[in-house]
Amino acid sequence: MRHVFFNLSLSTLLACGGGDPPGEDGSTTAGEPATTDAATATGTTTDEPPGTTGTTTDVGPTTGLPWPDPTATSGTDGPVDNGPCPNYALVLDRPGPILWATTDGSVWESAFLQPGQGFNCVRVEFDLQTLDNLDEIVAMDPEGCPEYFGIASVFGTQPAGKVLATAFYHPMDRVRGECMLGASRLEVGNHLAYTADTAGPWAPGQVWHVILEAKPWLTRVTVFSGGQQVGPTIAAALDPLDVAVTRDPLIRLGLPGPVEDRFYPWYGATWANLQVWADVVP
Repeated sequence: MRHVFFNLSLSTLLACGGGDPPGEDGSTTAGEPATTDAATATGTTTDEPPGTTGTTTDVGPTTGLPWPDPTATSGTDGPVDNGPCPNYALVLDRPGPILWATTDGSVWESAFLQPGQGFNCVRVEFDLQTLDNLDEIVAMDPEGCPEYFGIASVFGTQPAGKVLATAFYHPMDRVRGECMLGASRLEVGNHLAYTADTAGPWAPGQVWHVILEAKPWLTRVTVFSGGQQVGPTIAAALDPLDVAVTRDPLIRLGLPGPVEDRFYPWYGATWANLQVWADVVP
């Protein structure tokens, strides 16, 4: 299991990616995408959590994209899809660009429930504009190798919550001391289990629609592009969640900074159109 779910200071790397860096507005968590004039989220852990809008039926994504195949795949025999939670509600809706990852700001974090609330299941979905800029990121830090890019995570019971769902993109490997392009892989896990090195057609430079879920018996990630699912759904085993550990949860997009010279923010990438659905428990 990867143990990289803590915050570290940003290293002193030069910014990489398209456009000019965001203006100095006092924010320390999120860069503003350089390609838009729209107002963007400030993206701090002090965001006011939204109120739930009442109980609704789980009707899947509202983006017009197909819902994932309900059959989970995994590198183990453990994960089993126990079906959708019956009372999903849209608890966070942030249309438009949210995070443009630079060395000045490579993470966006926010609560998504009212204080004291927890959940039985959660589904996070967003669009991610990736860049084919792996060589540039490698050149930024000769001592490191961006083997893993942080995509998204859900943490329970702040401020020191367990990892309930996390996803990484694994495009590179350190081979005999050299940082080398590897197969495109996605990884998903939680505080109990981790499924690593699932290869698929996740080439950088695409726009991905990512769905990350935590629910009874599994954490899983599914990626779409152009309205079609890309690669397999990947799942890791997860025991039914004790609601006590899901209270006051936090969502994270991106990664605060390089960790262990292996886990990196995807500098230049943009996260947008975030929705969080939850089966809320008061």
